[in-house]
Order: sequence, then structure tokens, then C-alpha cells
Amino acid sequence: MNPRTVIAIDIGYGNTKVVWSHTLDRQGKSRWGEICFRSITPPVVVDEESTGIGSNPDRVLIELNGQSYYAGPAATMGVEARALDPNYIETDQHEVLLRVAIHLAMRELGRFTSEIDMLVLGLPVSGFASRGARLNEIALQPRQIPVARHLRGNGPSSIAVTAKKCLILPQPYGGMRAASQNASADDPIYQSGKLSMIIDPGYRTLDWFVSNGMSPELKLSGSFDGGVSNILREVSQRIGYEHGTGSLEFDQIEEGLESGSINLGFKVIDTEPYRKVAADAAKREIAAFLGRIDANRARLSRVLLTGGGAKFYEAALKDKLPGYKIETMPASVMSNARGYWLTGCDALEDQNA
Repeated sequence: MNPRTVIAIDIGYGNTKVVWSHTLDRQGKSRWGEICFRSITPPVVVDEESTGIGSNPDRVLIELNGQSYYAGPAATMGVEARALDPNYIETDQHEVLLRVAIHLAMRELGRFTSEIDMLVLGLPVSGFASRGARLNEIALQPRQIPVARHLRGNGPSSIAVTAKKCLILPQPYGGMRAASQNASADDPIYQSGKLSMIIDPGYRTLDWFVSNGMSPELKLSGSFDGGVSNILREVSQRIGYEHGTGSLEFDQIEEGLESGSINLGFKVIDTEPYRKVAADAAKREIAAFLGRIDANRARLSRVLLTGGGAKFYEAALKDKLPGYKIETMPASVMSNARGYWLTGCDALEDQNA
């Protein structure tokens, strides 16, 4: 009898994060079954997979609504433009990423089954109340998932997969649940009457989630448009103005800030002078965020930072919140998805208790 299948997927504008297992080794160290890949779905111009010369198991072909797409860790090594669609969960891109995430999880679990016991997804805090029910409907729909070649045998190349149950969570709640996993019993995160806040700068939104103990305080939580894309936009515009390149793609900017330069072929741009542009943009966003929580700031017992954009905001938060210990989550890009998975397991255990 196969164990119950819990798959947690955090589909962001920047990256898609997937978690399917968690174990402890002999030393008690956490080992997660997880993967993170860029949220890009380039249309297929030539199906390199069918020729055999371009086959790569980390580049997954998905056919949807008459169009073929690649997605996954090896979808492309080039720069892909990303559209910021306010109706993201209804787009082909979101569906392709969801199918590829399920494919990768089942591939690593070593079994392709027609049912997922629990599928966990998330939404920004601002869209949770209005879009949660619709995302639940989307998640529960059956969908065709390609079967990995080495597990296919004489069987079909794809199977219809349905989630038996689904949980939709506010994205930063995942980070809060992950933080609580190894917290001591006297940690404020467990104490009623003490507020903990987790800040989650994503690609398109900056979210914050507040809990009283581990009970959500959604009226104190929220989000606003901004996030990493705003920082990258400011840097892109400044580079374009100063070097006459026009606005560069955000992926180029993010990679350039990490590596120290952007190579355009005809010109190499040193990005060191633009780190201050990014830092100043982060400070402005944090100032706007603090204006929204000012009335409850003094009640906070713990402040956590999570998400793929944490590296851009950590210094700004420490600067603007003196006196608070800002704790950046380990593997911050994965912490929401890890917390989703833990919450999904919690829910299954509660149902069977």
C-alpha cells in the first residue's frame, strides 16, 4: 500500500517551489524532497524532445489549449519576459506550472498515481479572501500529467490526476508554519496573546501575515503591489538611462546584481553601483509597509522574513525596525512551500484522528 501523497506547490511570479516529502536523517537533520524552478513557460517552436537530440528530463513538455509549452528547471537558459497578470491563477502559464510541479513531485516520489491525497496551494494575502474559492475549484479539477519516461514502461505517456482534497493558504502562513516546526514550547509563536509577523516580499506583491500564537489574524495582515519586480524595474530603468540600453529584462537585472555584471555582448555593465539603487527602492517599500502596520507595531513579539525576495529587504527591515530581531528563514525561498506541506500533513492527521 502506497503512503499518502501530499504535494505542496507555491507558484510565484518569480519561481515555482514544490515540496513532496520531509524526513530526518540519523543525525536528526531535516531532508526535504523539494525543487525550485523559474516560473517561465516558453512556447515550443520546435519540439526538440521528439527528435531525441534535445531530451532533458528537467524540461517538461505540456500541451494545453492547442499550444505546447516547456517548463521546469531546464525550460530555457535564456532570458524570458514575464507578464504580471492580475488574474494569474486563470492563465495557461499558471496551469502549465501546476502540471509540471505535480510531474516533478511524482517523478521524484517514483510513482505516478491518478490521485493526490492532499494538494496545497497558496495566494497572496490580498487575494486570499476573493480568489481562494476559485483556486480551490481549479486545484480539484482533473488534469493530464506527463509520465516520466523511466517510469512509463508500456503504459500511457500521461495520466489524468485528481486531488482528493485541497488546501488553499495565505502564502506567508506557510513560512509561519515552517518556523513553528522546530520552535520550543515557550516560543512566542505558540503563545496566545502574543503577535508574530512574517513578511514575504514576492515578485509582484509584498505580503505580511500576523498570527496570535498560531491563530491567523487576517485583519492585521495584508499585501500591496510591489515586491522584487519594483526593485528590478527601478534598477533596469536607471541602467537603461545611464547606458542607453533601454529597459533590460528583470531576469537580466536580478542575475546581474548577484554576479556583479551584465554582459550584453557589445557591452559589460558593472552592477556594483546599482546595488544602492536596489537598496533605496527596498527602503521605500519597507517605509510604505510600516505605515500600514504602525498601530500594531509595538504589539509584535517576533518578526520573521521569508520568500525569494528576502535578500533584497533584510537590510532595509533591520534599518527601519531598530530594536526588533529580524529573523530570516533558512532556505527562505522554500519556506512557504515547506510550511504548506507540513500544513497538508497536519490536515490529513486531524481527519484521521
